[in-house]
Amino acid sequence: AAVLLNAFSQIPSLGDEGQDVLQEALQALALRLPEMLPSADLHSLTLTLNAFAQLQFVQKDILDLLTEELLAAERLERLNGRQLAMVLNAAARLQLHEPRLLEQLASCVRVKAQALDAQGLCIAANACAKLELGLPTFQVLYTKIPRLLSRLSGRQLAMLCHAWAKAHVHNDDLFSLLALPLAQHASRLTAHEVAIAVYGYAHFRKSPSELFRPLLDRFNELLSNEAVADMDLLMVANALGRVGWREASVETALTAYIRGGSESRHISAQTVGTFGLAEVLALQEASSNHGRAER
Repeated sequence: AAVLLNAFSQIPSLGDEGQDVLQEALQALALRLPEMLPSADLHSLTLTLNAFAQLQFVQKDILDLLTEELLAAERLERLNGRQLAMVLNAAARLQLHEPRLLEQLASCVRVKAQALDAQGLCIAANACAKLELGLPTFQVLYTKIPRLLSRLSGRQLAMLCHAWAKAHVHNDDLFSLLALPLAQHASRLTAHEVAIAVYGYAHFRKSPSELFRPLLDRFNELLSNEAVADMDLLMVANALGRVGWREASVETALTAYIRGGSESRHISAQTVGTFGLAEVLALQEASSNHGRAER
């Protein structure tokens, strides 16, 4: 069952009819899980939970059964690093906030952090942030980063910035450590990776020019190539607004975004002030009101 579920999770995006068939198959498998779970080994349980997360299958009674099996017989204590990262990620995506599960996962991270590889560390950190596993967990995860620093990709470095910001865990040493390798990787980052890196630093009111300049040069290049999603534009703009950094290309793109009639409520007051957008917003609001009055 675990292998089959994992295969389902790898199927490319399906149309409505395909989704209906997939949901029927999942329901049929879910009905059989209660009789199969007690004899499932740890690897199968991990694969099953991960597949449900990939498929966003959130049937509560089945997830409760899986949680109970993971908590039984101290199974979580036997997770290896890869399995721990998978379970953390699945628990975060499925929003499994069962207190006993969270307590044991936090304990596992503190004990097994040294078993995580570079990708596992990044996945675990972001999941721990979503699950709110707290400062002690992040203190332990941080001890792993210097040893893996040379192996971390640009995407992974950005993910770590985002995780610490999402968890609201202040760590000056971490952000000092990540700045140079992030700057070195900046020219190869995607727009989203630039956005989460800038967000991570700005969240803690940090904007080192030796890092922000290469990151924003890359973002400017992606803007000129129309390779920036609105979500990433807003994330960068609001991050820059937080630290008072006025970037001309971001201002131009943000002005076009507003004038195009897009939703402006996600633009912070700090961003409006930093980029001088009050007049643009007022004109757009007046235009929208006039359009509604004519209708």
